[in-house]
Amino acid sequence: MKRAVLASGLLAIATLLLAGCPQRTPDGVTTTTKPADTSTTTTEKKISVKLYFVEEKAGTQFLVSETRSITEPESLPEAAVEELIKGTKKNNSTSLIPPETKVLSVQVEDKLATVDFSKEVLSANVGAAGEELGIAQIVNTLTELPDIEKVKLLVAGNEKGLIDGREIADWWGHVGLYEQPFTRTEKLIKGVKTEAQTIIVDSPRAFSTVGNPLTIKGKAQVFEAQFQVRILDKNGSVLSDVPVMADGYDWGNFEEQIGYKSPKDAGYIKILFYFYSAKDGSEVPMAEVTAFVN
Repeated sequence: MKRAVLASGLLAIATLLLAGCPQRTPDGVTTTTKPADTSTTTTEKKISVKLYFVEEKAGTQFLVSETRSITEPESLPEAAVEELIKGTKKNNSTSLIPPETKVLSVQVEDKLATVDFSKEVLSANVGAAGEELGIAQIVNTLTELPDIEKVKLLVAGNEKGLIDGREIADWWGHVGLYEQPFTRTEKLIKGVKTEAQTIIVDSPRAFSTVGNPLTIKGKAQVFEAQFQVRILDKNGSVLSDVPVMADGYDWGNFEEQIGYKSPKDAGYIKILFYFYSAKDGSEVPMAEVTAFVN
């Protein structure tokens, strides 16, 4: 009986030892059995969003679209605005939203998207021309999404009031948030805009004789209806440089008298019409008129 028990015990021990040892095949090659891999690989789902950035070409500023693939987010409207802030890698276009801006929230209700930004959004310094484009960037991007037709902008949860000494409703200082909510602006999109941003100068005529002050007159299609007039003598010295307002954004009329320093040498002057780029603040020429002085 004792021998039977002892034999059973030795058999059990041998079985355990064999279970933990590598197995040898008849040809002498050692093989090891690996546990089955039960892990699973998760594939991130991608989704495409259409974003709008600002491009400048041949003196014209407009919106251009860029389709970007992103990982499907919890909130697509919020992710779209964050992608706008990141900017674009294209050399000829830019985002006008300050890069340090944070998106606090985006709420969508009854086809209205309310975007709440951090206070850094107010630090943009792009001039009057850029402000309309900057707002249109946000609005046109969001209205590409389903169930969004209008957009309202907030800063730190507020539509108006002071923050760091700045009035929220003034936004970037020109267009402001006074006519919210905003709707989509098709005319600012490249290929959709019906007329190029430009100017028609009726007076003075080229090579006419002008007095001091001289009268400028014509029509202009510029953002915020504002442009600049600079008068140079024949040596390139600046005799005057003043802002001029048209009476409307879409081919508004303008007529104004501009005084200037008397040129040292008699002869001719150059009258330059230009505006400031929303992209980088550089001067964008619109027209040039050469005239003789009395």
